[in-house]
Amino acid sequence: MDGPHAREIRNRRRDEKRDGLYKRAAAGVNQGRARFACRNGYARLLRRSGDYRMFYKTGMVLALAAATASAQDYPARPVRMIIANTPGSASDIYGRILFARMSERMGQQFVVDNRPGAGGILGVEMAARAAPDGYTLATVTAAVVTIAPHVYRKIGYDPLKDLAPVSVYIKSETALCVNNSVPAKTVRELIELARSKPGTLNMSSAGVGSTSHLGGLMFASAAGIASNHVPYKGGGAAVLALAQGEAQWALGPFGAYIAQVKTGRVRCLATAGDRRSAVAPDLPTLNESGMAGFRYYGWNGVVAPRGVARGIIELVNGRMRELLATPEVRQAFLAQGEEPAYTTVEEFAQLMRDDYVQMGRMVNLAGIKPE
Repeated sequence: MDGPHAREIRNRRRDEKRDGLYKRAAAGVNQGRARFACRNGYARLLRRSGDYRMFYKTGMVLALAAATASAQDYPARPVRMIIANTPGSASDIYGRILFARMSERMGQQFVVDNRPGAGGILGVEMAARAAPDGYTLATVTAAVVTIAPHVYRKIGYDPLKDLAPVSVYIKSETALCVNNSVPAKTVRELIELARSKPGTLNMSSAGVGSTSHLGGLMFASAAGIASNHVPYKGGGAAVLALAQGEAQWALGPFGAYIAQVKTGRVRCLATAGDRRSAVAPDLPTLNESGMAGFRYYGWNGVVAPRGVARGIIELVNGRMRELLATPEVRQAFLAQGEEPAYTTVEEFAQLMRDDYVQMGRMVNLAGIKPE
């Protein structure tokens, strides 16, 4: 039988172990690993000791305090902003417009780190794998979040699981445009023309699986028309093909067509947003033109690695909201042919989910097999 001395030693060791477990378990909670204790059998020990509730309350209080403190102190050092595009590209220009002001507003440098490759996939992979401490953020486009996962078999991130949405900051308007020789002056007239000559009109795109390919396919499907899809190597070539009459119509980024609209070689019939564009308020929407419920536009947004404290996410979101409401930033984006936009964290998350599902359907409709 155990003597008093042996029992005392056992009790002291139990108490020392329990005290150490409180610290380790609380640290696990602070890092979003509340299951740490259960996985390692510590919950059973705490239940036996009668201190399980105290552990739970202590962990939750410490987690809340840590999250609040991290948001209050953030940013305490420069923030790395991954832009998954080449310097001088449209997305790079948009990101730098925003992040230069973010640096001023938040008192720390938001340092741009261009990581192009594989259409933006490599940069997003890097962001998804970064430490979830709030000091690595990234800009993403709708294409790399909602299309790429359906087109490429081996992709190093799940956009809905590995990325934490912060906010959209640009809404990239898309427009239905025609070569100026096409007699249709309205959306309805274009549909009637295509139906009267099935399979004879060419639709240009920036390539198979591009936003202009899937957007054009979505329009053709909704309108009940058949056209020849002619993919080109990039957006510039697709726009030039439309201007030169190799293609008769296209649905793509409105900003890409502006120069050719000014030359008179291209005419835009409607935009594809849920309301009229601030960039081209005189153009009706497709919804107004008889395509009820049609919505298709691109966007640029800021994301963080999954696991970043919600307080930090909300803080960055709030600063973006303030900046996007300033005349200076609005005018800077409008001058680029893009409309500044803001979403709450929840709205951005819903947009990502909705567009992900919608683009998955379009990829399947196009018969694109993941590479």
